[in-house]
Amino acid sequence: MKDEKVKYKLKLASTYVSEGKNLHAIQIYKRLLNVKDSVETYYLLAELYENMGFVDSAIALLDQLHSMFPEDIDISLYYGQFLLRNSKWFEAVQVLDNIKQSSSYVLYLIAYSYLMINEYELSKEYFTDYIKSNDNDELKLRAHLNLAKIEYELKNYDKALDFITKAQFVYSDFWELNLISAKIYYSLKMYNHALTSIEKALKTNANDAGVQEFAGRIFYALEDFEKSEMHFSKAIELSS
Repeated sequence: MKDEKVKYKLKLASTYVSEGKNLHAIQIYKRLLNVKDSVETYYLLAELYENMGFVDSAIALLDQLHSMFPEDIDISLYYGQFLLRNSKWFEAVQVLDNIKQSSSYVLYLIAYSYLMINEYELSKEYFTDYIKSNDNDELKLRAHLNLAKIEYELKNYDKALDFITKAQFVYSDFWELNLISAKIYYSLKMYNHALTSIEKALKTNANDAGVQEFAGRIFYALEDFEKSEMHFSKAIELSS
C-alpha cells in the first residue's frame, strides 16, 4: 500500500474515532496491521481498545507486536509502560527486565512495579540502582519517596526518615509524603512530630481514609480522644 494511501486511511480512522465510530476505526486499523512499518498502527489500535475498555485485547495485540520484534527496545518500553499503567505489574516486570540495561528509566519502572506487588526488597534494589545511575531531578526525588515507603514497610524507620528528608526538598506540601512522615514518626513514638506531619496531610487531602485513620491513631496516642474518635469516624465513612 502506497504511503499516501496509508496516511489517508490513518487520517480517516482518526476521524472515525473523534466521531465515536470506533468499530469503523478498528476495521481500518486491522487492515493496516500487515502494512510495512505498521508499529504505530499497533499502538493506535491498542490505545483505542484501551479507551473502549478492552484492555485484554490491547495487551494481546501488543504482545503479538512484541513477539515479532523481541529485541526492539522502543516496542518493549511502550509495551511495558502500557502494562504498568493498566496495573499488570508482574507482566510489566517480565517485559521490562529484558531491556533494563537500556536506560535508568527502565530501572525506575521495574522498581515501581515491584513496589506495587509488595516485593519490597526487590523494589528497594532497583530504586537504589536507579538513584545511582541517574542524576535527574524530580523522578530521583520520587524514588527517595518510594524508598521511604519501602523502609517503613520493612520497619527500618531511621532509614525511612532519611529518605523522607531528601524527598521533602520538592514534595514538602505533598499529602502522601506527609502521611508517610507521620507514620514513621508515629512508629518512632515521636507523636508531636507525627502530629505536625498529619496536620499537613489533612490540609491537602482530608478525603483520604488513610490520612484520617492515622490522624485518629496519632490523636489517640496523644490522649486527645475526642479528636481521635472524630478522625476514626471520618475514616470509616470514607472507606464505606
